[in-house]
Amino acid sequence: MSSYSKTLNDELDWKLLDQLHVAVSQFSGFCFEIKKFCVTTGFVVISLIATLQKSIDASMFVAGAVVAVCFWILDSTAYYYQVKIRGRMEEIRRNLLERGSEKESLPKGSKASEIISVERSKGNAFKLIFKAGFNSSMWIYAIILMVNLVVFILHLGGLVS
Repeated sequence: MSSYSKTLNDELDWKLLDQLHVAVSQFSGFCFEIKKFCVTTGFVVISLIATLQKSIDASMFVAGAVVAVCFWILDSTAYYYQVKIRGRMEEIRRNLLERGSEKESLPKGSKASEIISVERSKGNAFKLIFKAGFNSSMWIYAIILMVNLVVFILHLGGLVS
């Protein structure tokens, strides 16, 4: 096996890979902060409405749903870009493998150290957007909306006032 020496393209790809990794890390942290801020904002908005109105009415439930949906859209957008950036990182990783001596040691079709599957980051834009909005990291918004709906139904039935 021959020794590997980096080319200018390799150096540029490594720098780009590092920069993209930082961007993905920042998006990831941003998504976590969005979830925390959503819960906080929901409680603040509902508390403010309850304080001003002195009773529960439909506006509280509408406000809770609007807050959750807005944060869901924001979080989904950030998640979409994380997937796209990871896809680009995978392309760079594959380019490095193609140019480097590592390709000799990896079996054909190997997914060793794969950052993300190409199928997850490429393809139909509608499917990618849908997957960004409906994945396991977005459950918190669905749970908030479900709880909101259940309490609203209980309110309409006179069980919560």
